[in-house]
Amino acid sequence: MKNETEWFNDWFDSPYYHILYQNRDYSEAEFFLTNLIHFFNAPKSRKIIDLCCGKGRHAIFLNSLGYDVTGVDLSQSSIEEANKSSNKNLHFEVQDLRDLKYSENFDIALNLFTSLGYFNSREEDALVFKNIHKILKPGGFVLIDFMNSELTVNNLLQKEVKLIDGIQFNISKHLENDFIIKKIDFTDNETDYHFTEKVQALTLENFEEMLNAAGFKTYKVFGNYALEDYKINTSDRLIIVAQKNV
Repeated sequence: MKNETEWFNDWFDSPYYHILYQNRDYSEAEFFLTNLIHFFNAPKSRKIIDLCCGKGRHAIFLNSLGYDVTGVDLSQSSIEEANKSSNKNLHFEVQDLRDLKYSENFDIALNLFTSLGYFNSREEDALVFKNIHKILKPGGFVLIDFMNSELTVNNLLQKEVKLIDGIQFNISKHLENDFIIKKIDFTDNETDYHFTEKVQALTLENFEEMLNAAGFKTYKVFGNYALEDYKINTSDRLIIVAQKNV
């Protein structure tokens, strides 16, 4: 189902993607993951899959806590980097969430840091949730960590300039047909580059509709990485925990 014209195919494999986002907060990610493990009260025998794992930083951390972790991502270059850390209980593969190649095998599925909503249709999003349902054991959990679209749209920073590693990234954002469109323009070595990120402004209601249709029941909704309650007008994140119906 992979379409070579989709924006994320080129952008996520580009070295410039990793330059632009190189300063992501690792301590924040570990704080979040540690809180999640306490929330799930998951024994080390639980198997976890990290969906859209990138270079594997979250999977690697969870594995360091003693868990058997599998990470999947569409980016070949990211998986190649992640595989440098693989071991008998830590595996990485290139896979498209619309065509997951696993059976009913995992206890917990994680999708972290706004890694959904990239596709062009809700039908494709719905297919992703059906596939997640198939790879989870009965009673298994899926956790979706997404932006709080309501807050993001209301506070959209329309223009921004970032100077990183000598490259000036000119960034603009706008809302179009319920998608947040982010255009990234820059010049490097006298060559002009133009990339686009396109993410659906999905709400809690959108997610619950797709989760319910796929055979999940909402278990808990959080609004930040400290796992405080979600508040539509003020929460930084929309974090949904849903359980596969037994």
